[in-house]
Amino acid sequence: MWKKSEYTKSVINEAGRHINDANLDPNKKEEYLRIIDNWRAAHAFPMNTFAINLKHQVSSIKSAIVVQRLKRLDTIIEKLNRYPTMELFRMQDLGGCRVIVPSIEDVYKVKSALRKSRIRHEIHNEKDYIAIPKPDTGYRGIHIIYKYKSDRNPIYDGLQVEIQIRTRLQHLWATAVETVGIFTQNGLKFNQGSEKWLRFFKLASALFSLEENSAIVEGVPTSRIALIKELLSIMKELDVVQKLYTIGLASLQVDKKAKSKNSGYYLLVLDTEIYKLSVMRYNSVEIATNEYNKIENLENKKINAVLVSAPSFDALTSAYPNYFADINDFTTVLLNSLPNLLNTNNV
Repeated sequence: MWKKSEYTKSVINEAGRHINDANLDPNKKEEYLRIIDNWRAAHAFPMNTFAINLKHQVSSIKSAIVVQRLKRLDTIIEKLNRYPTMELFRMQDLGGCRVIVPSIEDVYKVKSALRKSRIRHEIHNEKDYIAIPKPDTGYRGIHIIYKYKSDRNPIYDGLQVEIQIRTRLQHLWATAVETVGIFTQNGLKFNQGSEKWLRFFKLASALFSLEENSAIVEGVPTSRIALIKELLSIMKELDVVQKLYTIGLASLQVDKKAKSKNSGYYLLVLDTEIYKLSVMRYNSVEIATNEYNKIENLENKKINAVLVSAPSFDALTSAYPNYFADINDFTTVLLNSLPNLLNTNNV
């Protein structure tokens, strides 16, 4: 059963404004958490609507993957803390769909198909981080924010859904950033934490940009030789390869019901202390959400949980390798890119 918003705009924004107050009464905090969770859950239906449309749009692209997820509660609260003037009611990415395709050409093909489709939903915002990578981190991809609009389900009108479109290479980079951030307790994806790791990923982004013949992030060497020299130096200093492979050895514990070829709701729980990932699958979004909330309420920083919808277990592992600590592909591509670029004539 799809959830609907039970609160007014002013109540939702009040919860967002005060959830990070250090002196907040525990009972009031619990109330605010219920409000935030309900507002997040209300985005599940419009998010699912966009996911269905996206699957249709990418049906002709071989190896394309579409998955959807509701933003984690701790991530919502952390974002409100980073942007204290942000209104929770207007947060754009509570519900999100991710599209992963083989090439940059495919990325723009999907973007064009969305613009030409007959959907009535309104484009609220659009960012092309491939043309101009994020200057602080080197992140690449295209983000489109839609406002839901429907005659059949007007109760969800105005709710926003974020669509991310990436190549597989861009996706490997982004998930490696998140994985290392999780295991090292650094907010690398938010440009927080270790300056050395942030620099490493910024250089790796530039390296992958050269592989895809696209714009590189500002603030890195424009010469391939200089870029690779600095990258190799910082990789040695951080012992990057060994650390990445160590993270990649995290054990996987999958419920028998999770390994399904059918669509469902997957709850992924990563314990960064013992390097173990548990995966459970549910047919009911309500049951899955209740189990998700139980884990989130533990307030254990060593436990990292996410609830996602995916067409199959295989699609889940392809689209969310960060939660499987499966960054070996990133490491392999990184190491293979170095000799490829060193062998080019344009150095």
